[in-house]
Amino acid sequence: MRLVARALRLNCACASHRAASTGARALVVVAFGFTATAANAHAAPRASQQKRATTAAAQQPAKATRQNREKQILLQFCQDMDKHAAATIEGIRDRTDCWKRMQLEGMGDSTVNARYQAAVDDYDAASRSEPSRRAQESAESVVEQRMGEAQRALAAKNYSAANAAVDAVLTAQPQNIRAHAFKDRIVALERADRLRTTVFYAGGGVLALAMVLGVWAQVSARGHRKEIERAQAKSSQRQAIVEIIDGLGRGKLYAINGPVFRIGAALSDRPEEKNDLILSDEQSLVSRYHCAIIRKDGHYYLIDSSLNGTYIDDDQLERGEPRLLEDGDEFTVSGMARLKFLLV
Repeated sequence: MRLVARALRLNCACASHRAASTGARALVVVAFGFTATAANAHAAPRASQQKRATTAAAQQPAKATRQNREKQILLQFCQDMDKHAAATIEGIRDRTDCWKRMQLEGMGDSTVNARYQAAVDDYDAASRSEPSRRAQESAESVVEQRMGEAQRALAAKNYSAANAAVDAVLTAQPQNIRAHAFKDRIVALERADRLRTTVFYAGGGVLALAMVLGVWAQVSARGHRKEIERAQAKSSQRQAIVEIIDGLGRGKLYAINGPVFRIGAALSDRPEEKNDLILSDEQSLVSRYHCAIIRKDGHYYLIDSSLNGTYIDDDQLERGEPRLLEDGDEFTVSGMARLKFLLV
């Protein structure tokens, strides 16, 4: 029994030892696994860092190339803005902002810094000159307004208002070429307008004068017709005669009954060639159709057609030119006969 109990105790001890051994081995395995895991956990970040470092080292040239390209693009843009930006406060501010951006992007160098400082200096100078520039712009605006007023006044032919507007511009800007040219244009148009007005009134005056002359001519014509009618009536009441007062046939009287009374040396039976008063002379000084007395509009005219001439009161007549005969006029035919015109 004691042997059995001892064997049991031995078995229990062995079992306990085996259990202890198994637990110890398990603890060793667990401890080894933890240690390995911990080792692996520390080794992983180092590998990742090494990989990132390697990758970063590999990407460093490409990044530098990209940054350099971006810098060149932005540099070219800012340089173009320096060349083409308006010379105003706004344009200079844009230039300053462009160069400042390059500095903030880490792209600053001596060129960028110098350009930035130049833009800042330009901005300061523009800020100082801004009041005078604004005053100049205001003056130019006033000039444009005045010139617009002058153009509108000229279009309405209001020359006084146009002159006043241009004079205001010349007072502010005596050397304004545009205002001087506009002034000359106003003067020319004003003269042309006055000339047209003068011509218009002169034409009206001429027309009125023509109308007056026309009326006067009509009145005169009516008066002349009345005089002719009176003369015709008077002549119809008075008989025109020709008396030989010296020469062959002295004392004879010849009545003028027709519109034409012929005097000459020719004898003819044809009515158109017949003389109403025949004067014959041995010296042949009297022409065949020497002269004629013509009645027209109640008046009597003497016309010479001879070679040796016809005289009224010793004044020789122009051949073919009629001379008005008055009551009592005496005329000589080639010096051979002296005749007298009478109205009885």
